[in-house]
Amino acid sequence: MQKKLIAIAVAGALAPAASMAQSTVEIYGRANMGIDQYQATGSTTGTGDFKSRLRVFDFGSRLGFRVNESLGGGMRAFVVMETGVNIDSGSNLGQSGSANASTGFWASRDSYAGIGGDWGDVRFGRQSPYYGNGIIMQAGSNYINQGMDSAFSFGGALGTPVGRESNVASYNTPTFGGFNASLSWGPGGSTGSEGGAYTGTAQGKEQAYAATARYSGGPFRAQADYGKRKDLSNVSGQNRVAWKVGAGWSYAPGSQISAIFGNEKNEGIAAPITFGGIVFANNTVKPNANIWILNWEHMMGQWQFLAQYAKFDKIKNLVTDPGNTDAQGFTLAAKYFLSKRTGVYASFNQIKNKDNAWWDISNGGSSSNPTTTVANRGYDPRIVALGVMHNF
Repeated sequence: MQKKLIAIAVAGALAPAASMAQSTVEIYGRANMGIDQYQATGSTTGTGDFKSRLRVFDFGSRLGFRVNESLGGGMRAFVVMETGVNIDSGSNLGQSGSANASTGFWASRDSYAGIGGDWGDVRFGRQSPYYGNGIIMQAGSNYINQGMDSAFSFGGALGTPVGRESNVASYNTPTFGGFNASLSWGPGGSTGSEGGAYTGTAQGKEQAYAATARYSGGPFRAQADYGKRKDLSNVSGQNRVAWKVGAGWSYAPGSQISAIFGNEKNEGIAAPITFGGIVFANNTVKPNANIWILNWEHMMGQWQFLAQYAKFDKIKNLVTDPGNTDAQGFTLAAKYFLSKRTGVYASFNQIKNKDNAWWDISNGGSSSNPTTTVANRGYDPRIVALGVMHNF
């Protein structure tokens, strides 16, 4: 990605030359626009369908600034401020018409300030622990509009514990022999900004924790993640817990085969979830499901080909198991690079839910359904898209 660098002298005019520090400001961004068709039909209830709809979409467009300053002695200070922008509408609304927290206001995407050195770095701000997959899989984050690599954050019966999180503190290690790691903590609803105000009276204190370990060496790469949201919405004992491990093999430049396996679990659900009178979950059980993702990326000249398969296993630990709570997902895409920064693509994403499953292609506000619920169980979300992406 070609980036524009602007050198800025930060020392005062009267400061001695030997004490001058220098900072750089990097301006970068992305425009990712196109036209797609969304539908989700075949619901078990017969009332939870979303008929075919054509849309002009924006998926993940952003404008960002990176600032780095050398402090001497191997130390540095840095700032990242990244804002999601909806070029299609100029608003903060996703395709469902509901607010998308990652667009529409300054620093809506990952934005933080920190200090680093040979010992690693510490960061404070809005960050994305746990749910990203790094270089293991990045179809939906960097290549096209959407992909099954985002399956751990799709809408459905089980919620991911940590996504793009406000007010996070993290420590990030240096890289040793190809290994590095991150530890993150966020107060969540204890600030009153997420999950309801915290009064301390007959409440838990919502907090989020995450840890990520990464390895990259030669053609091999791997990543492991753990995340927990404790006392969700400040309800004591209501938790979301998840983990995933992934590995990839890059068999040629720009080409790899990779896989991710993990589990999502809800604990202490305060409000029971039912299938028309059949209790699906309550605060005495811990429903959970395994998720599998297989990924293929292949470069051939100026063409990039992508294929993904996701498997959402049956939900375990239900109060009463109605059966058919599993699903499958597919991504097929081709992208043609007009230059190093600009590409056009076609993509197909489909989830096939069984009668009592309701997973949705919801990441980044791409669904037409603002709130996926049991009323939608059995429907099969599908997105077919033609798009253009320019990185600068």
